[in-house]
Amino acid sequence: MQKLLPLIVILVLALGGWWWWQNASAPDAPSDLAANETPMDAPDTQAGEAAEIADTTAQQTEATAEDVSETVAETPGDQPVPSNEAADAADAAADAAAIAADAAAEAVEASQEAGIAPANEAATEAEAAAEDAIAAADRAADAAATSATDTRADQDATETAAEAAEDAASATARAADAAATAAEIETLLTPEGFDAGRVTEIIESAQISQTQKATLMRLVESAATNPDLLRAALDQVKAVMP
Repeated sequence: MQKLLPLIVILVLALGGWWWWQNASAPDAPSDLAANETPMDAPDTQAGEAAEIADTTAQQTEATAEDVSETVAETPGDQPVPSNEAADAADAAADAAAIAADAAAEAVEASQEAGIAPANEAATEAEAAAEDAIAAADRAADAAATSATDTRADQDATETAAEAAEDAASATARAADAAATAAEIETLLTPEGFDAGRVTEIIESAQISQTQKATLMRLVESAATNPDLLRAALDQVKAVMP
């Protein structure tokens, strides 16, 4: 992720946050995770931690969006919806976008450390997902801002904000998954996180010759029980693989 992206997100969301504090009541705290939702278990690295935070935020944002949609559905057709409902959706989407951008940035850091194509591809996916989350947050903010009055908001606009928040949640979940993948690859290519089967899969999927693949796999296998040799072998894997 370009380093400018998190900065841009922070600036945009700071301005949006100021508008909401001036024009809407403060949103409720994020909904708790549903009982059947299992937290992500990512590697214990910066990218892994960012992925877990993004995954949790995505679930909370989705829950908020569902709550807002339910409020709209329960409101009689000729009645407006409290404007704080649209504000809640927009705020949740903004939080998700910011967290997705952070996860993407950490994914890029992890991919640079790993230095191989699968990690780079995961980082690219995280970047794209973060951009989608930012776009969804913009839609949510626009829907809420253009239709809100002092206390009430149009049902259609509120539902649009909720749908945009759902899109932000989905994109943030994708960013979380991609960041977790980048974190996993980064960890696998260290003696501490080494897994022979997974590293073999990475080597086999690489766009290199069969001879190079066989050489790398023999090298890793022979060094697997010696941390010092293994570190050198894994460095060789990163040097040879595109």
